[in-house]
Amino acid sequence: MLKNYFNDFNKKSAGKGAAAKTGSKKTSGKSTGVLDVKSFIEKLDLIIPAHLKISPLKPIDSKGFSPDGADYIIYKEYCRDIDKLLSGYIPFELIHGAFFLVPELKKNAVADVLNRVATVKKINSFSEEESTFLIPSFIISSESKDYSLLDIKNDVINYYISKGVESEAEFEIMMVYNQGIIIKDWHSGKRSFVGLKTGEDTLMWFFILITEYLSIEREDEFDIRKYVRSDKVYDEF
Repeated sequence: MLKNYFNDFNKKSAGKGAAAKTGSKKTSGKSTGVLDVKSFIEKLDLIIPAHLKISPLKPIDSKGFSPDGADYIIYKEYCRDIDKLLSGYIPFELIHGAFFLVPELKKNAVADVLNRVATVKKINSFSEEESTFLIPSFIISSESKDYSLLDIKNDVINYYISKGVESEAEFEIMMVYNQGIIIKDWHSGKRSFVGLKTGEDTLMWFFILITEYLSIEREDEFDIRKYVRSDKVYDEF
């Protein structure tokens, strides 16, 4: 049953090339390996844990630090108007994950997205409240015919080593549509990533793996008073 669902999911998430749009007999109706991000996110939003929501909002911590880089965040809907209460920002304590998109998978694009992930991972680092929670970060890319999973994995490791990036600032999962998944191995005790060639089953395994992170119960308590930006003193009696 799950396999059938994701077979349909895969078809609805596939972008079409220019030839397919014009009705070319050679390529008409065939996926180019390009992910239709809008359709993918809309579909994924329906099957993540029910108390969570996916949206292109900005993360922020209680000190006002709001890093750029994430294309979508996954957060707990504290109230239905939480985004309006905080002018389009979502408090760190409510965030359960972040998505980072790579429109075209090339070496320079990999370096860029790894840098964006590391920046977002810094959120709450300057806060007085202690928290061991690091925002799970998931990279999403279209398929690349000229860039193998092995080469991508090696370039990821080389980037992290050459830039001296801390292990805590690395991504958790990278999905290359219709190609495979690269997973951070937290249990190895050293910098390590595992690549899986999952082919047409990539979306299914990506969903299963990210759900393990999204199901983690956060211990941080959200206190909306910490997000009030005012020095006003009121009369007390």
